[in-house]
Amino acid sequence: MAVTIKKDLNLVFTTASGKEHRMTIPDYREGITDAEIKTAAAGIVATGVFEPDGFALAQLSGAKRVDTTTTDVAVE
Repeated sequence: MAVTIKKDLNLVFTTASGKEHRMTIPDYREGITDAEIKTAAAGIVATGVFEPDGFALAQLSGAKRVDTTTTDVAVE
């Protein structure tokens, strides 16, 4: 039976226009702290690299670590 574990870090930003922009970072580092996530997100905002719909990211408004375990079922 194959088992797959997927680890995603889901970030939600508010843009300068007030809309939400979601970003998923796959395979986040085991043991990453809340402070490290906030610091990295602040860096993303500060660089101004992302401008969804022409509006810069203004702030981090939410973050979730999502761990998904998938197990194949033997059907034969």
